[in-house]
Amino acid sequence: MESSIPSLFLGTYQNSSNLSKVIETAFEEGVYGFDTAPSYGTEGILGRCIRNNLSKYQIERNKIWVSDKIDSWQMHATKGEVEKYVKQALNLMQLDYFDILYVHWPQPEYLIKTWETFIRIKERGLAKYIGLCNVHKRHVDTVLSQTGIKPDYIQIERHPLNTCLPEIDYYTQAGIRVQAYSAIGRMDKRLTGSRGLQELGRKYNKSIPQIILRWHLDTKVIPVFMSKKAERIRENANIYDFSLQQCEIEDINSLNIDYKLFVESLSNPGICQNVGRYRFLLLLG
Repeated sequence: MESSIPSLFLGTYQNSSNLSKVIETAFEEGVYGFDTAPSYGTEGILGRCIRNNLSKYQIERNKIWVSDKIDSWQMHATKGEVEKYVKQALNLMQLDYFDILYVHWPQPEYLIKTWETFIRIKERGLAKYIGLCNVHKRHVDTVLSQTGIKPDYIQIERHPLNTCLPEIDYYTQAGIRVQAYSAIGRMDKRLTGSRGLQELGRKYNKSIPQIILRWHLDTKVIPVFMSKKAERIRENANIYDFSLQQCEIEDINSLNIDYKLFVESLSNPGICQNVGRYRFLLLLG
């Protein structure tokens, strides 16, 4: 019997040094969703950690969800015929399938060919679900109109400073589930200094990250959070004993200023700039 998607995912970007302990803590706390990508450099160690903990805690594989991605360079190298890279990643992680396979940074010239390959990959059982990351409505409309197959999942940057309400409404109405990366906004000072979030933390006896993660769940979004500390994993997993009221959700929504940690460079359209780390990634136009 297939399990439902976990309500929390642990991201592994820039988290290879302490990943074994972090994954073990996630298992202990019932966080059974894990997100990786070739560019993160964590696929191999994540696969080993998952196998070790499945055995240690006697948990069936279908309880664990693993999302992986196809990176831009892989799309370019194969002109969208990316199945060999999916098989390589599965072999590296010693998995039979991915629960979700994403196009990480879609490239316009190879988007449709890659999506057609993804459809075949899903049909062959190498991925249960397929999706797109870092896209806009127009990209979803394009793959749907040209292939007839919509994404099962969308993964976008989303936090209280970038609520993405119109996009989420559109995807929800289309029957597409939404995951949020950078889910707690890397604790931007505008979040840690928010009186509203501080008041909610006092009311519910929770930290600001816990309040934000609960906000995601209460707005039907699946957050992907990152941490290198076991105590943070335990804290972030402890968000199921309260829910936010609608007026409190709206107050958090009001923090939106359309601020993104990853933005398209104005000087070079088609390039994604990680403002906080001065890191550049290819992004579709």
